Amino acid sequence: MSKWIYILDAGHGGINPSTGSYVTPGKRSPFWTDGTIYYEGVGNRQIVALVTAKLQYLGIETAETVYPENHEDVGLSRRCQRANEFHAQSGKRGVLISVHSNAAESSSAHGFEVFTSPGQTASDGFAKIWLEEHSKAFPALRNRGHKEEHFTVLTKSNCPAILIETMFHTNESECRILMSEAGRCRIADAIVSAIVRIEKS
Repeated sequence: MSKWIYILDAGHGGINPSTGSYVTPGKRSPFWTDGTIYYEGVGNRQIVALVTAKLQYLGIETAETVYPENHEDVGLSRRCQRANEFHAQSGKRGVLISVHSNAAESSSAHGFEVFTSPGQTASDGFAKIWLEEHSKAFPALRNRGHKEEHFTVLTKSNCPAILIETMFHTNESECRILMSEAGRCRIADAIVSAIVRIEKS
């Protein structure tokens, strides 16, 4: 039995199986010269599915605000409501991890960062742990550090919450990592490593 329940939030929407269309405006890479494109919401779901499988194998309790097979772009308030329900029903401490990749107008923007709600909170320690583990997994990437924002998933959740930006899908070299199965597995492994550290803390 794990000490915590880890509530995983795959940011944005997926591909509508009826239409084959991506449901979230924006939140995608440019079309690269080889014709490929990365849809952030799809990648987020793939990473969360990997994390869930790895944690279940380790016997660590998880929940998901959005099931990976659900393509809908679930609203932020509903995501928080689900997280709070999981937290209350589990009878144990919870932590919400919202998984994203980053974007910028400039294709040169690069690196990874993590957000928590403003002020000193329990979330800050979890943010530090994830930054360390992601940096180990991707030592060549720039660590952009820990930042604070009034994001809904951070301020409306009843448990500690972090929002991770794993790398930039608008940067082609980083997007290639996101588009590869091996790259997504490394991202998932870093999240799992952070969670294992939290469990041992």
